[in-house]
Amino acid sequence: MKTRFIAVVAAFAAVGLAAFAAVAGAGKAQEGPPSKLTIAYQPGLGYAPLILMKEMRVIEKKYPGTQVEWKVLASGTPITQGVITGDLQIGAVGTGPMLVGWARGVNWKIIAPLNLGDLWLMAKDPNIRTIADLRGKRIATPTNTSIQAVMLRKMAQVKLGDARALDSGLVALDHPDGMQALLTGQIDAHFTSPPFQFQEKVRGAHVVGRSYSYFGAHTFLVTVMQDKFYDEHTDFAKFFYRQIVAMQALIKKNPARVSRMLSADAGGAPTWRQFKQWLAAKTPGSKSRALTWTTRPLGLMRTASFMNKTGQLSKMPGNWKELVFPPVYATKGS
Repeated sequence: MKTRFIAVVAAFAAVGLAAFAAVAGAGKAQEGPPSKLTIAYQPGLGYAPLILMKEMRVIEKKYPGTQVEWKVLASGTPITQGVITGDLQIGAVGTGPMLVGWARGVNWKIIAPLNLGDLWLMAKDPNIRTIADLRGKRIATPTNTSIQAVMLRKMAQVKLGDARALDSGLVALDHPDGMQALLTGQIDAHFTSPPFQFQEKVRGAHVVGRSYSYFGAHTFLVTVMQDKFYDEHTDFAKFFYRQIVAMQALIKKNPARVSRMLSADAGGAPTWRQFKQWLAAKTPGSKSRALTWTTRPLGLMRTASFMNKTGQLSKMPGNWKELVFPPVYATKGS
């Protein structure tokens, strides 16, 4: 009996140790890097930190066992859908779609803001000088929930007394198609972003309105991931955040090197000199640059409040930290 009792105790002890080892092993697996990673962004200068990470292979060097795929998609809609379905682990989107997704119950947050951006509403017709001149006109934005569409509604509220006054003229076009449509007269105005707003200005378009003039300095693009992915790969998520910070520092410190990498990624056109000029571009009549490289989120609550009051957002976050993961907390956002 004594021998049998000892054997039973030993068996339970072995099972307990095995269970403990399994739990510990599972915890380690969750904290490790993903075996496969797909990151998506759109065309545009605002995605430069991600392009630099891709060109320098920083993820592959740190995590050689991770299969990394980079996707450049035409608009934010498939990126949003991809993150929701889990086909994309990290997606770069504007603050508008991020907030809409959050309010609709998508379990995602911002892992790293990419920049602040002064976005320009462009027109080529010399008769279009003010927001009022756009009544009944065709205006292209990436989507009707894009940050450009949000800013257009802010302009309409301030200048026309109705945030939805220009909604009937909205046309959904990605930035390259929107630029082509503006320059060929297919649309009347294009609310866009760098470098497309710079290219349009060079080719005869003019600025009708700037987002900073109506909203102050605000976050433009952010990278998002699902809560589940962050919880399972926290160490990797923190590494990703630090690399975005490092890429932003590189843009500020060595714009010539960065410009060469951006041009190489674009196949040599535009040239690196053009990219360098764009990186330093300032907004008309202002000392501020069109793009400011920082992971500090600005204006998230201000944007959410405006969207909520005008029916674009179904609920409000309690504070800006509800929208971001812990690595962003120390940046003192708003």
